[in-house]
Amino acid sequence: MNIDFQNKFEKNLIHLALKFQKLLIYRIIQKTLLLVFPFALFGSFIRIIQTVVIGKEGFLTDVFPTINNDFLNRQIENICAGLYNLSLGFISVMAIFGAAKYTAKHFKRDDQLAGVTGISFYLIVDYSYSKLQPFSFHPQILGLRGLLFAMISGIFIGWIFKKASRPIPISESEQNIWQRSFISVRPIVISLLVAIVLSTLINITYYAEAPGNFINAVASEYSSKSNLGQISKTLIFSVYTLVMSFLGWSGTYSSLGVEKMDKLSTINLNYALDHHTAWNAPNPFTSSSLYHAFATFGGTGAVLGLIIAILIISQDKDYQTVARWSIIPSLFNISSGLMTGIPILFNVIFLIPFILAPLANMLMAALAIQLHLMPPSVYPVPVGTPGPLTAFVGTNGSWQALGFSILAIVISTLIYIPFVKMAIKVKQLDDLTSEEGEH
Repeated sequence: MNIDFQNKFEKNLIHLALKFQKLLIYRIIQKTLLLVFPFALFGSFIRIIQTVVIGKEGFLTDVFPTINNDFLNRQIENICAGLYNLSLGFISVMAIFGAAKYTAKHFKRDDQLAGVTGISFYLIVDYSYSKLQPFSFHPQILGLRGLLFAMISGIFIGWIFKKASRPIPISESEQNIWQRSFISVRPIVISLLVAIVLSTLINITYYAEAPGNFINAVASEYSSKSNLGQISKTLIFSVYTLVMSFLGWSGTYSSLGVEKMDKLSTINLNYALDHHTAWNAPNPFTSSSLYHAFATFGGTGAVLGLIIAILIISQDKDYQTVARWSIIPSLFNISSGLMTGIPILFNVIFLIPFILAPLANMLMAALAIQLHLMPPSVYPVPVGTPGPLTAFVGTNGSWQALGFSILAIVISTLIYIPFVKMAIKVKQLDDLTSEEGEH
């Protein structure tokens, strides 16, 4: 297929993306993300109910009529918690199934048994040894936070199946499960033994989420009185959050704005309460006033701009469908469906705008605050407040902040538009949603 390139940058980036898509590991990761997309999307809607509608600090908690029945309230909360935990909260288990299945299938091994082995592997690795809770797991690793580890583990299991079992010819693929099991028994045993070793190490060193805990502690405890120090800190930890989120991990800042308030934000809030205004707050460039107020429209990566860009310029039915289904969750800054459905995660094309759009919005907001065109966001914002309203609520109703929020949406959309065009061209040249060329 002949594709016209707009410029040299577009040509080079598309060629780079196509080179990555030829890599087996890249294709498996992207296909796995598409496989788990429906569960991520369903979980994102449940997350809205959990945090935004019925959560004690949710944005819509006071809007919807409350049910004056503690038992019924608990039942609704329990149902939502169960649905979330077994969809988006369980997504890494689904991901290891897909990664192991696709890897084994590529090498003509038993993909079904590889996928089931992947699930067993992951649950063994994640099992928590506890006398208080005899049957429990580390919940963070089961959800989006463990996505990268799950997919790498799945590819590893598929590789074990390649090395420790023989190919299953088409003539044998329909044989009974006993024969297929005996063919795959060696890689299954090896995989589970490796899982036991990893599980032991994780349970010994789990209190060792040291790197992440250290970085989060620095982000919340470190403070600087100078504006340059404040903005530098916020930008550095924002970039770290964006990169980690792009790689299926978790960063310092949450798109829902629920992490611990740092010292500078607390000082700002006390100032606003004493002076009854957010103008001239002593620490104008905190995570609250920059990252949460302007960088999380639609979720991490300011992906509301991506949704708008797709709806405006894309004629691709797959992109249009994902964007439309993702609109409502993204309005409340929950982007898991979009991240796995496009997919954005690990996608070479979207790495640049995923980082650039939030940074551009933050720098624009910092300039506006510095020039006293709007006050910084200092007041607490309910969980799940729509991105465009975060600064408005956080400044206690500043129309200037709302105007700059609209400008931030425009900036994000303009940044994403050329990359959406590139992604469409890459999809036309090599469509990962098709099974063709998988082998």
